[in-house]
Amino acid sequence: MQFQRTLVTAAVLAATSLSLHANAAGSGLLNDDSLTASFRTFYFNRDKDSANADSEALSQALRLDYQSGYVNNLIGFDASLFTVGKLFGDKGKGGTGLLQSEDDGSQGSYTKFGQALVKLKLGQNAELRAGRMVLGTPLFNDSDSRATPSATQAVMAFGNFNGVDLYGIWSDKGTSKTEDDFKSYTDNTGNDYEVAVIGGGYRFANGLGVQLAHGEADNVLRQTYVNASYPVKLANDMALLLDLHHYHGEADGAGALDTVGADYESDLTNIAAQLKIDNAKLTLSYQTVNGDAYEESWDGFNHDDNSLNTWNSVQRLDFDRAEENSWQARVDYDFKAVPGLALMTRYTRGDNIDTGGSSEGQEWERNVELKYSFQSIEGLSLRWRNAHVHSSETYNSDENRLILNYTIAVL
Repeated sequence: MQFQRTLVTAAVLAATSLSLHANAAGSGLLNDDSLTASFRTFYFNRDKDSANADSEALSQALRLDYQSGYVNNLIGFDASLFTVGKLFGDKGKGGTGLLQSEDDGSQGSYTKFGQALVKLKLGQNAELRAGRMVLGTPLFNDSDSRATPSATQAVMAFGNFNGVDLYGIWSDKGTSKTEDDFKSYTDNTGNDYEVAVIGGGYRFANGLGVQLAHGEADNVLRQTYVNASYPVKLANDMALLLDLHHYHGEADGAGALDTVGADYESDLTNIAAQLKIDNAKLTLSYQTVNGDAYEESWDGFNHDDNSLNTWNSVQRLDFDRAEENSWQARVDYDFKAVPGLALMTRYTRGDNIDTGGSSEGQEWERNVELKYSFQSIEGLSLRWRNAHVHSSETYNSDENRLILNYTIAVL
């Protein structure tokens, strides 16, 4: 389809045209624009059990986000440049998600326009966007867990109507975090396909929030998502949050992905209760999978970059294997004596995994995270993340991530 082939080209041409004619239009296109620079220094080290090579790298990322105003309060453009340089990364120690993995096992830098889109206002409460963008919806959830996020090539319309948030997404390509190019979605027969998603949400006067989404890739995959959250105030410094997430996925026809079969069907349900007491939060979560291992990705190459919105989707594992049951205990704590310092620790354990044999699989992951937001320098934070994984279904590992973030408004 000609529209698919020229989607990004049209966005860039329109953006260029808008820039050339902004002053003539007198629209405030440049008066209302902004440019933000985000620097992220990221060290990643995953020690694996003896049968697997360790992964280690150190990278420096720069993300430039430009947002224009609107010509005649109608049309504008946004663009984001993602560039990552290798500070350290030995050959044979790839797979960190920070740097590109080359064919010879070495690790390399990359640069790309992660976002380049035209935006069009549709009245006062709605907008249409077309081009490359980073999406954060339940069924299109680009991951930002490494140096730069993954991204999606799409057309997206969204708006708020009488308190109801609605959106629709049509997409034909995506890019993983470390890839330069956007790739077409391709099924296991070699045919390209598109994905369509519609969703929305509403929050009632009593605080109950509901989100719904449904997506289809014709002759490949269907997914449905439901979320309900309900906050309860117990006292001045005490509150309870009840949260439910449910995913349903099934193959659509014979052209399914390589990661699932033509008879694939799965239901994943997660329920959680979080008690907030002053500056501490205590969370208990339970998750169960009924059917096959849940497949949240719309494509075969981008599997790790479209993440679940559940409490049990943690640093390394998602606890979404076939017939898996898992529970989690989590503690969050903000230190009053040291403003800006926060601690999170959690333990997640899964069992009853269908391995296809006579025995059931088991796994667990323990996470510890410390984050400090500098009080004297706005936008500067330092974060340490540790994960220890023991699983019968994958390799065991001990992982450390050290992340320095600094964001500054240039315009």
